[in-house]
Amino acid sequence: MTKTKQNNISLLLEVFAIITGGLYTILYIKGFQYCFVFALFSAGTYTYLCYKKHILAETFLQAFYVLFALYGWFNWSDDYGSNSYSITTHFVLAFSTLTLMIVTAELLKKKTKTKLPYLDSFTTLFSLTATWLMVNFIHENWIYWIAINSASIYLYYKRGLKLSMLLYAFYLYLAVCGYFNLPLFF
Repeated sequence: MTKTKQNNISLLLEVFAIITGGLYTILYIKGFQYCFVFALFSAGTYTYLCYKKHILAETFLQAFYVLFALYGWFNWSDDYGSNSYSITTHFVLAFSTLTLMIVTAELLKKKTKTKLPYLDSFTTLFSLTATWLMVNFIHENWIYWIAINSASIYLYYKRGLKLSMLLYAFYLYLAVCGYFNLPLFF
């Protein structure tokens, strides 16, 4: 297969992942259980794309998103987003995730060719934590997503996935709307 054809296929897959990923988050905010079908499509596609671009920790994360989409579907509750954790619980979650992030980044740095091991590890491990909060309908998940999406914009830009960078800017907007219960402008 020619390089141009490979690039065109990657672009089409990226567009598909962007559309389904955006639909997932919008439908989640609006409270529709079938949002997780779109999460499954998006995460599956991004698993492939991240692997091809050598964003290794992000590949692992996207594979977990596939599992979280299934869990979210079966864990659905009509009172989504109304649960909360104490500040102490969030501190323990953040500290534990930060510790794992540093260990993972060091392993990636020593054992792989990844170019941004700390940023890759940050977005990956904190996304696992935020997704766990999200599929368990803990409202503060949006705070985590605000930080993660901000870092992801830069990560995807540096790896040449510029359309995905725009998706994460859109996710940042959605996270702010989700946290502050702002209306979506569409």
